[in-house]
Amino acid sequence: MARYNANRISYPEQDRLLQTFCEVVCRLKSPTKVSNFIKDLLNRQERIMLIRRLLVAELLLDGKTYRDIQKKLHVGPPTIARVDRWLHFGRGGYQEAINIKKQKRYHTT
Repeated sequence: MARYNANRISYPEQDRLLQTFCEVVCRLKSPTKVSNFIKDLLNRQERIMLIRRLLVAELLLDGKTYRDIQKKLHVGPPTIARVDRWLHFGRGGYQEAINIKKQKRYHTT
């Protein structure tokens, strides 16, 4: 992935572009279409990194220790700490995503 310089795009413009990106993803309307878009957008390693972060958040919310998470997902303490910080001081996105994931799990079984 190309390097970027955050100073080249103002914060308001970054927010506007992110909003547009999210609207596009929402309009794809099916998990298959979103999956295809993400596979085209990100390489395998980038996709795995995103998936692991979500799994780290879920395990933290389930009360697992850093050591448990390290063993299970093979991620380092800095990654776990970063996700933990976002869980407590972020905008609630991880919590919302995990709630949706758990609702789907219970509705499909």
